[in-house]
Amino acid sequence: MQHVQRPLLSFGPKASMKFRTCPISVCKETRLCSHLISEFSSEISTVTTDGAFMTSWLNNFLKQSGSLVTQDNEPGSISNPHQFCAQPSSIPRSVLQLVGSSYLLRATAWEMYGSAPLARINALVYATCFADTSSSSDAALAHAKLIQHLATFQGYKEAFSALKVAEEKFISVSRSVILPLKLQLIHDRALHRGNLKLAQQVCDELGVLASPVSGVDMSLKIEASFHHARTLLAANQFSQAAAVAHSLFCMCYKFNMQVENASVLLLLAEIHKKSGNAVLGLPHVLASLSFCQTFNLDLLKASATLTLAELWLSLGSNHAKRALNLIHGAFPMILGHGGLELRARAQIAEAKCYLSDPSYLVLQDPEAVLDPLRQASDELEVLEYHELAAEAFYLMAMTFNKLGQLDKREEAAASFRKHIVALENPQCEGDPLLKML
Repeated sequence: MQHVQRPLLSFGPKASMKFRTCPISVCKETRLCSHLISEFSSEISTVTTDGAFMTSWLNNFLKQSGSLVTQDNEPGSISNPHQFCAQPSSIPRSVLQLVGSSYLLRATAWEMYGSAPLARINALVYATCFADTSSSSDAALAHAKLIQHLATFQGYKEAFSALKVAEEKFISVSRSVILPLKLQLIHDRALHRGNLKLAQQVCDELGVLASPVSGVDMSLKIEASFHHARTLLAANQFSQAAAVAHSLFCMCYKFNMQVENASVLLLLAEIHKKSGNAVLGLPHVLASLSFCQTFNLDLLKASATLTLAELWLSLGSNHAKRALNLIHGAFPMILGHGGLELRARAQIAEAKCYLSDPSYLVLQDPEAVLDPLRQASDELEVLEYHELAAEAFYLMAMTFNKLGQLDKREEAAASFRKHIVALENPQCEGDPLLKML
């Protein structure tokens, strides 16, 4: 799914080229894996030993290779694999592990394609139905996916509570599965709270986990470099961040990790946007959109569309309507599948588009601005994302000022000041996150 063999020219793939390995084909095959287990139902009553049972099942599978799904009207058949897995059977443990692995693969695929509910459901199915037969590493991976989902959609408090339980449960594979996730979550929270010193410390520890051998532990190396570039960006070291991101893009291209290139190109666009060079960011975000469209990365495509809208808006108020149309086009995917941060970013960008549009009058429709800003501020306070929360409250204070609602203006201004103070004075000594390292 990730190492798609396809030549690339310039920044983006060409529509006329064909895949030699297709991610969609992989997903179709993993979707069929869960149906294979229902083929065991008719064999249990006649075969008793595991070896003979496995031989009989394989022979039956070869005869019925054209139909993998058992029909409901067949006597003794069980078409629901989850119901079948819950019953005592002589199915070999290795087969159950293989079927369970298909759910992990599908969870990974839906993460890439951007459907958070389906990714969560598949991880939950694995953790509940295949816990007794799964290996420690696979079980830890399923829990890691669920913990990441908690952090994205419910905030860090719930995620760190679940992480503590997972650390105690999967001690044998903690370094390879749980520790990288913990470092990534600590890094993200440190950036949101403005603690750049802690964020850089975590980046260094994340990089140490990867093997120094070229071509080994590529996922860890990419994560470490990606987080390092984000840390430099948060510190406003734009040239260094761009250099790290460009090096990361070259590494992904060298090792044929084309899906990751979409995220790296989007990061380069973010760097140019924050540095005030919106024009330079446009080619990168358009290239990222090209990758997303080719590989069906729907949520990342929506995020890239949001970045494109922010770039257009930064070019001047005459592009406000164009940016607003882009945001509204991406809203169904962002609000339906995006996490707290992405949804808040989109809502703030929508409010800024209205406020930048010369034809928009605050007195006529103030809720078009205030409603998304309220939602964004609530979600950002859950994340403790001080910089974006301060921006949301600043825009709310400006809007209330135009409406003449002075009490609400002062309340929003006080919240703005609180987040600015927290951002400028991050907790370093005594930070509870330091105890988790």
